Amino acid sequence: MRKQHSLPIALLITLAMMGWSACDKSAFNDLELDDHTAEYAFPLFTTELLLKDLLFNLQGDSLSDDTVFVNPDNTFTLFYSGDVAQKPATDIFNFLNSTLPIIMTDTAIFTPLQSPDGVMLRQADLLSGTIGFYIQNNTPDTLTGYFEIPQLDLMGVVFRHPFTVAPGKFYLSDTIPLNGYHLEITNNSLAVKYFAFKPNGERVRVPDFPIAATNALKFTYVEGNWGFQWYKLTRDTIEIDINQSELKGDLKIKDPKVTMRINNSWGFPTRGQIKYLSFIGQNDEEIPLISSVFEVDSFEYVDFNYPSWLLNEVGQTKFTDVVLDGSNSNIADIFNSQPKRLIYEVDGISNADRDPNLIGFITDKSVIALQIRVELVLEGSVKNFGAEQVMNLDFQELGSLDSAEIEEVEFKLVTENGTPISSNAQIFFRDADGNAIDSLFVGGPRDIIRSAPVNSEGIANGTTRTEEFITMTAERFEGIRQAKDAFLKVFFSTANDGETFVKLLATDKIVIKMGARIKKRL
Repeated sequence: MRKQHSLPIALLITLAMMGWSACDKSAFNDLELDDHTAEYAFPLFTTELLLKDLLFNLQGDSLSDDTVFVNPDNTFTLFYSGDVAQKPATDIFNFLNSTLPIIMTDTAIFTPLQSPDGVMLRQADLLSGTIGFYIQNNTPDTLTGYFEIPQLDLMGVVFRHPFTVAPGKFYLSDTIPLNGYHLEITNNSLAVKYFAFKPNGERVRVPDFPIAATNALKFTYVEGNWGFQWYKLTRDTIEIDINQSELKGDLKIKDPKVTMRINNSWGFPTRGQIKYLSFIGQNDEEIPLISSVFEVDSFEYVDFNYPSWLLNEVGQTKFTDVVLDGSNSNIADIFNSQPKRLIYEVDGISNADRDPNLIGFITDKSVIALQIRVELVLEGSVKNFGAEQVMNLDFQELGSLDSAEIEEVEFKLVTENGTPISSNAQIFFRDADGNAIDSLFVGGPRDIIRSAPVNSEGIANGTTRTEEFITMTAERFEGIRQAKDAFLKVFFSTANDGETFVKLLATDKIVIKMGARIKKRL
């Protein structure tokens, strides 16, 4: 009696009609039967590896907020940016921000102002702060009068504060808000006056000195003759490792570029002095950046563009871009040594040319913001640069197939490569928990993805197809067919073992297909 097949007839028909795999190693679509064996061919997966998706996946996995940008010509630019380091002018030019008592030993007192360092004040607009007055009356008459600050006005009305104080009493005002007031300043001093009158109108001096006191004055605008001063700006670190994923690789960049952008709304000339600018290598070695851009009179600095008081540019922001590339620095050599971070420190000098007539300004919004951006156009060479992909895989439909009846299993792997890079690859069969059950290739990754032909510009202009056949025993396949997915690891290199420079395009892709042929005893 003929033994009944354990594989359901519907599945036999399905498998015979499915797929792209071949029994004669040319097309898995054919089904061959003889008196003793049957061969069944079926597909396992087809996947596309688009370089655009690959790079965006690497970005999401390992590059934080950095950006992969697809250019109009489909080339890629990879940007690494440090945080924007901001320095408000108010952090440096603090003045009149504490209580300032003015003891009035006379009816008019000219008290010096604590101006910003190196600034001879001309005028200012107040954002907030208060002033208060105290007067003791040790005369036998009731005194009336007012305090006056002739340089201070609100919408053109000069500041005056009235008082009335009985004999033997004192007067203490409430705190008086000064927000919105305008201050005109001469010789960096503030004039405060008081006028006290007897009932008959006679003006008198008060024996015990009156007191005026300002507190926590803050300004929306300060203008003056700006002097020469040094001050701290910022120190920052940018993580720029282009191999931050767990997969290791080497990526050589043809034309790396670093741009320092300065946004400046301080209203006076500022010279940025480069105190420190170095890359840190893979072994934590320091790699100094050497550039002719900063070298002026044996110092390293750059002059920032700034909004001009003379041109009525209050409130504007000016930009300065300092570009470091292979033409003016050793940046290309630095990046080909695989640096992992950039550290920089910048100080500032106001009125570096020491112009004694310079008029400048700051506002409460004035800021110098520095950001360094690393720009890598992905035109270069690649060696052992890794990527990963997971493909769904389930052998459950073969559950009724008795492993004792399996004579031989052969996997067929087809690649169609339209990229200018080659790749070693390995496929791991994994269980539901992501644990590897077995791998497709014994002994490690195999060279199965071969570079497409490239033109003189390093751009792929064709497709290279490869086929690999991998046989295994029924016993080994018994473990593999428990797998829930296939985990692909690829290690890209350009031609000549990663020495050929190519252009990577968003449209470049690799197609990978895998099927299986099972020979079953009848």
